[in-house]
Amino acid sequence: MRSLTGLAVAILVLSLLQGCVSTDKRHENPEKAAQLYADLGLEYLRQGKLELALTKLERSLELNKKYPQAHHYIAEVYKQMGDMKSAEKYYNSAVRYDADNPMLLNNFGAFLCQQSRVEESEKYFLRAANAPGYRTPELAYENLALCALQNGNKEKAEQYFRQALAANPSLHKSLYQMAQLSYDDGAFMKARAFIERFHAIGETEQSLKLAIRIEQALGDSAAVDRYQKALSTKFSGAGLK
Repeated sequence: MRSLTGLAVAILVLSLLQGCVSTDKRHENPEKAAQLYADLGLEYLRQGKLELALTKLERSLELNKKYPQAHHYIAEVYKQMGDMKSAEKYYNSAVRYDADNPMLLNNFGAFLCQQSRVEESEKYFLRAANAPGYRTPELAYENLALCALQNGNKEKAEQYFRQALAANPSLHKSLYQMAQLSYDDGAFMKARAFIERFHAIGETEQSLKLAIRIEQALGDSAAVDRYQKALSTKFSGAGLK
């Protein structure tokens, strides 16, 4: 639950193209053509065809060198290729041309976090959270909390998990992490409260195992039995580790 694995992919919503996109741009204006090439590059990126994606995205920038989506997607291509220097260059360009795009800001924050550049990533996650019209700022706060947690800053992680939950009290991952952090700190009643809120939304094998440990710490044998039964019933063969 603590890993940022898939974080950037989860934040980057890659849209499917509807139907076939014509690459004959003779009758298109440059801005429209740049958009179509960027969309085509994005589709190749989805398919893992990175060289083809890069070709189409570079063509997009030939037509409109300030098109932010093309810069953004090229950054994602270079990141997947392992060329972090080029990826960062294009992230910076994308942000320069589209400073309030929350998906872009989240992705750049995740990119920086993956390189343990926590303070820099914090700046972009907070910009995403405060971007005009962004309807899910809790996701940016949660990403920031996970970044802090991954890099060993539990205090900052708790701060931002709380901000995420203030924006959305039902945020599953944040509830679990707050239960785990509270348990680790020996705040078992607080841990119980968070895991119960988590279970009001749904139960997982991992959450039930944590709940058992919490109730064992509190000395509530009835609750331990209840959670153990739920664990064995819902996740046959699962044992507490």
